[in-house]
Amino acid sequence: MAAVLAHQGLLDRAARTSFYVPELAGTAFGDARIDDLLHMGTQVSYAGRPFDKSIEAQRYFAVIAPRLRPFGYSGPTTIREHLLTARAVGAPGSGFVHENGNVEALAEVLRRITGVSTSALLGELLWSRIGAEEDAYYVLDGDGVEAASGGFSATARDVARLGEMLRCRGAVGDRQVVPEEVVTDIVGGVPDGYPRRVRLPAAPPTSSATLSYHDLWWIPNDAHGSYMASGIHGQRLFVSPGLDLVVVHFGSQVVSPAVPVVPLVQAFLRLGVHLDSTAGAATR
Repeated sequence: MAAVLAHQGLLDRAARTSFYVPELAGTAFGDARIDDLLHMGTQVSYAGRPFDKSIEAQRYFAVIAPRLRPFGYSGPTTIREHLLTARAVGAPGSGFVHENGNVEALAEVLRRITGVSTSALLGELLWSRIGAEEDAYYVLDGDGVEAASGGFSATARDVARLGEMLRCRGAVGDRQVVPEEVVTDIVGGVPDGYPRRVRLPAAPPTSSATLSYHDLWWIPNDAHGSYMASGIHGQRLFVSPGLDLVVVHFGSQVVSPAVPVVPLVQAFLRLGVHLDSTAGAATR
């Protein structure tokens, strides 16, 4: 959605977040550029705590889910309050740190630009135009604001429709839903200044950094122009235009340093190559 609004000239990627959300000025997100949010380029500490991804994930869950708050919790109770506690510990764009606050700050920017909620914007730009069979749902915080970085719920069939629209360069049949330039830019290259190779958050620090990250999409850098949206517990939307392949995977994998990362991307690619070769043989 951010890329579409930028394509329409409504969102300036080079602008600071505080230009759109003035109350975030002085925070790690407010002083960052929109492109920093889209590439996980902020260096952040919340409420003076040293950053630890697993701890901050638990704190984020406590913000949006009262039942997950520890005894005696006195921290933020809304996403906006949570973002206001973020302070920069490094220059924006100086490194890659996968952090939910980037997506939440970006979602607030989109709400300010359009004047509508995240769910209404998604419905207008995408969901109502891809032939979705079912409504999709967002988790809400105490202010009734959608959580943009997690908690989105939709059927596998409708997520596949979203992926198929992207595989077809933004089109559904003869109707262009998303500008073709927006879709092709997903794998068009990471902008200068951001890391070219990164690893999934759950990957061991000793593992090779082979993925790229652009506009909140993971890029496997394979020969087929593939890209992927990835959820914390194994949910995946994998789009591979070169293999004519869209894969939706719903999972519930354990997130622990003691549990190896499941090689889903490799499995998807092997599946796609096999189907592609089978289809080619049938054609011949």
